[in-house]
Amino acid sequence: MGLMFRLSGRGRREKGTAPAGQPSKVPPLASKELGLQTTSHEDLPGPDGLTNAELLKRMFQFVRPVKATAIVACALVAVAVTLDTSAANLTRIIIDQVKDHLHTANVAAAAGWSAGQLFAGPLRHVVLLIAVLTALVVASSFNGLLRNIVNTRLSMDMVYHMRAAVYDQLQRVGFGFHDVHPSGQLINRALSDLHNIRFFVNLSLVQITEIVLYVIGYDILLWSINPWIGLVALLPTPFWFLYLRHFSRRVQPIQKRLMASGDELVTVLSENVAGVHVVKAFATETTEVKKYNQTADVFYGHVMQNVGMYSNFVPIFRGIAIASSLALFWLGSILVVHRSLQVGDLIVFGVAMGNILSRLQQLNQISTQYQQAIVSARRFFEILCAPPTIEQLPAAPPLPVGEGAIEFRDVTFGYSSRHPVLHDVTFSAPGGSVIALVGPTGAGKSTLVQLLARFYDPQSGTICIDGCDIKTAQLASVRDSVGFVFQETFLFSDTVAANIRYGHANATDGEIEAAARIAQAHEFIMELPYGYETILGERGATLSGGQRQRLAIARAIVANPRILVLDDALAAVDPETEKHIRRALSLVMAHRTVMVIAHRLSTVKAANMVLVLEDGRMTQMGTHEQLIKQAGHYRDIARLQLAGDHSSLLAETRQRRGAATGVVPEILP
Repeated sequence: MGLMFRLSGRGRREKGTAPAGQPSKVPPLASKELGLQTTSHEDLPGPDGLTNAELLKRMFQFVRPVKATAIVACALVAVAVTLDTSAANLTRIIIDQVKDHLHTANVAAAAGWSAGQLFAGPLRHVVLLIAVLTALVVASSFNGLLRNIVNTRLSMDMVYHMRAAVYDQLQRVGFGFHDVHPSGQLINRALSDLHNIRFFVNLSLVQITEIVLYVIGYDILLWSINPWIGLVALLPTPFWFLYLRHFSRRVQPIQKRLMASGDELVTVLSENVAGVHVVKAFATETTEVKKYNQTADVFYGHVMQNVGMYSNFVPIFRGIAIASSLALFWLGSILVVHRSLQVGDLIVFGVAMGNILSRLQQLNQISTQYQQAIVSARRFFEILCAPPTIEQLPAAPPLPVGEGAIEFRDVTFGYSSRHPVLHDVTFSAPGGSVIALVGPTGAGKSTLVQLLARFYDPQSGTICIDGCDIKTAQLASVRDSVGFVFQETFLFSDTVAANIRYGHANATDGEIEAAARIAQAHEFIMELPYGYETILGERGATLSGGQRQRLAIARAIVANPRILVLDDALAAVDPETEKHIRRALSLVMAHRTVMVIAHRLSTVKAANMVLVLEDGRMTQMGTHEQLIKQAGHYRDIARLQLAGDHSSLLAETRQRRGAATGVVPEILP
């Protein structure tokens, strides 16, 4: 099938495993057991282009890693059918023999024989048959216990492999995929849709085997009693399948709309929880509740539409079963009247028909789950079939050893090819230099540094690190060579030490503490309840913005990259702390290339090279001393920050307000 996914191991990705967009070293379980081969995405049709049969085939490939357990589960079903049909047939024989022996006993009693003589003779065989029947019942009960255990194991193992596959794929796809898929939607697909697929595969695998074997087994038993009964017992089957086919065509669009509205509901909920501080800060609780209720109403409408479909489906399905059962019992009654059936045959006939019809009615549950699974599969495989937005060349070599020299040649990039964000950016910087990126908000500064680590690939142009085109190098080596301190700091719900160690899993406690001291974080860490072993709240919510930023800087220092990117990393710290961090970072920056996105010229002044970006174009390049003498954006912001003082800016603001109101206030000196 060429599904482009593999299974990751349990737990968080360690240092050295493949980052997003790069094939990792996958255990044999993924490629061998799942039978999935890596192909180019061009050869792999997306889920929207697949038929239901092809989606079923893909869903059942999840059975490959657990095929041994699946075989055992199906074998236990076969044992259950054998035991049940054998017990039913043995019951028929016992009843008929007891009936015959009771007639013989009545004749013997009239001739003066004792009943004890009969028990010592012909009824002894009946007692043995009853003992065998008891053994079959006990064996059937024990087999039922084993089936429950094996089915549970089959289900849980399948869940593990499916979750590992989707988690691995979410780590593998690039930023471009996450840009267009909200996190709430991905979470819902990884939980709800995964459960629908797993439940259907497990249910259908075991229950369809059970239905087929029970129908065949009991029909053979009925056929051995009377061929007409065996034939009539199968009459409802074609009617059920015809109705199922008609029903599935009508219900699948409803299921698709239902799940899409479920995605929207989860997205609204997750965004509201994540942004609870903003909601409370602006006192918009009522607005958010109204927004959630409106989304919930849409979801409720689709649920009721789905319920309406099944409210017609279930009675019709059961009506076919009841009509079939009445017809079969009518035929059985006629045969009994004409002495074509014995009493034991009639009892077994009832047991067999009860089992056949009850199993066939399980198609109702399978059909219901099938409709959900087909829709879920299209959504689920949209994740698993997503192509890596960043392709790695086969057998790509790692980056050559170097000090982090950077070169951009005519680089043009846009998140949409029609709307470029960067235009023909060209510059080069030797290893070990400090490069400052300056420009107005939205000029493309953060985008430029993200291209350096191949979070995205440019539409045109070349980016080199130490003379090597990063598109031709091993992606893991590129990512390992570039360390980031992002403007928006993200911390995991883990210990302080684990968050600092995240970029380098083998870092020692001494290295962690040294990095924390450089980032001016050691003092506040030691004030926490358990120091470096303190568990942080979700996203580091228990820390201030400046504290989170300092931990992020420490994390980047521990990773020890040859290129360090500070994306406005010092914006959340006060000037005094910034001075201490810059002084400590000067030690770390030695023999390392540093790219700094900053709005404070106190940081920019120390750079070896300043690049000015405006509207995605590089308008100025040089040192602080050179650019301060040139007319342009850099000198404009320098005048505001270095030449202008706070009082003059305040005076200008008040003058503007006075012009707007007609009252010119007194300007403070």
